[in-house]
Amino acid sequence: MPENSTCIGKVTATQEKPTTCTTVNFWLKPDVVIRPFDIVRIEHISRNGNGKSHSCAIVRELSYITDSMGHLANFVSSDFGDVTAKPINERLGTTIAEAEILSNDQSIEMPIRDGAAVEWCDPSEIRAALGVEHLITPIPAGYIQTSNGNEIRIDFEARYLVGPEAAHLNISGISGLASKTSYAMFLLSAIQQQIGREVSIILFNVKGPDLLAIDQANSQLSEQNKKEWTKCGLEPKPLQNVRYLYPYAKRGPHFTSSYAPPDVIGMQLEQGIARNYYYDVATFKGGEEGTEGEVGRDKMSLLFSDIDDPQSTMESCIHALGELEAETWEGLREEIRTKTESGQTGRKEISVQSWRKFSRLIQTRTDNDIFAAEYIGEDRRQTLIIDAISQLRPGSVLVLDIAPLPDYLQCLVVGDVIRTVFDAKLNLYQKISAQELGRVVIFADELNKYAPAGAGSKDRTLTRWLLEITERGRSLGVVLFGAEQFRSGVHDRVLGNCGTNAYGRTNPVEISKAADYRHLFSQSNKSAVTRLSQGQMLVQHSVFNTSLIKVRFPWPAYRQFST
Repeated sequence: MPENSTCIGKVTATQEKPTTCTTVNFWLKPDVVIRPFDIVRIEHISRNGNGKSHSCAIVRELSYITDSMGHLANFVSSDFGDVTAKPINERLGTTIAEAEILSNDQSIEMPIRDGAAVEWCDPSEIRAALGVEHLITPIPAGYIQTSNGNEIRIDFEARYLVGPEAAHLNISGISGLASKTSYAMFLLSAIQQQIGREVSIILFNVKGPDLLAIDQANSQLSEQNKKEWTKCGLEPKPLQNVRYLYPYAKRGPHFTSSYAPPDVIGMQLEQGIARNYYYDVATFKGGEEGTEGEVGRDKMSLLFSDIDDPQSTMESCIHALGELEAETWEGLREEIRTKTESGQTGRKEISVQSWRKFSRLIQTRTDNDIFAAEYIGEDRRQTLIIDAISQLRPGSVLVLDIAPLPDYLQCLVVGDVIRTVFDAKLNLYQKISAQELGRVVIFADELNKYAPAGAGSKDRTLTRWLLEITERGRSLGVVLFGAEQFRSGVHDRVLGNCGTNAYGRTNPVEISKAADYRHLFSQSNKSAVTRLSQGQMLVQHSVFNTSLIKVRFPWPAYRQFST
């Protein structure tokens, strides 16, 4: 029997609203305060007829009813609208809670009987009712606060978060409310603390210097913030064993165009945990042994994935690059330029006009310092992305800064990393061991930019690779954590393959557009998701016994840059 076993109400079953196997209504004592997402304990019949069983139910909606036949009757009873008048007879009224049945301790699935007593659940009953009491490998997902003062840790099952049973996470919500990135980083910290020996992590920094000091402690973390980490069973500490890759620049502090403060980059350079990534021509011509050039040409197509190419002439030009002999970007641009002149020999299926379009795009889209030749000397700290990934090991984190790059180059880097990891897991690279990488979690914000909705059969290169990851990645040990402001803007197959979803605060317009909100959310859940405050999420996970749970999560424990 729970400590707080005082009866707070009783089940009510009527002709219009009967109880069912999955739903129950109950009225509340006048002094009871309860809210949606609270979980209660309800008496039920026993399987053998002796004693009682108990069911647990989660509150979904609350309503207050009176014996009045209509609003006009209430108006008349106040002396025809006198707001100062005191009615002679008070209206009879009560609060009715609508709840969803989660479980029964004797596995009885019969409707609960009228008049059954309703009590508060204790923490262990709540965890058991939600299905998180006996997980094999729990990953803290936050904690819930109940109206009677309990705080209970909620966990994800690692097998369903990072595979192999299911995998992939999607987080949506309005920016600027400490939700999407903060929750993703909380989960990544939980993964590193709980199963770091099995998982390596890759992050993309897409906004200013947001994720460019995640190995430094947050000096602004209050004692209350630290206690929230403890409630989740975690230490309030930044991520460990982190390395950073910044976009190479020929000039500027530390030879990068990053938005990170120079002193931060300087300290990382002194520690030997920062490098500047660049692209040489061999990367795009398939210079890696064993790939036969195909991977390199696929990466080149990322540069043009936002270009409409109905006749696939761009694709033909890209495949023809393997025939060129250039070893520098200047030489490659010049060889392509010669193809634009009439009378040149080459593939007959590629017209001069197509080469001219391709040449113009190559000129503009490789006009960035990350397209460079290897610099002789260590002071610029250049590295190829494939070399950085080859050093990734379980328990380590690799952060790639793409914030200073234009959108099409951000897509290039994200696609390059995803394809490199995926192909490494297929043992296509001699310099990368699939086993040494461990299970790889890749976190990408602004997912709608990389896998937009509505592409149909003309999915661009990066979208196809993301679909490959979400559909086949869990069996290979490649897991996608994605985030975006609006779920309606992301490819439905990418979303459909995510075993775990988190919903931050959003607006009513988005709720009306995204199918997930229409089909998964009740009316009360729709209202709740528009009012979530900082540090709150509605989460859905494969092992939960209910569709959505409202959780709180702690403030980031890594360094926060002021805006």
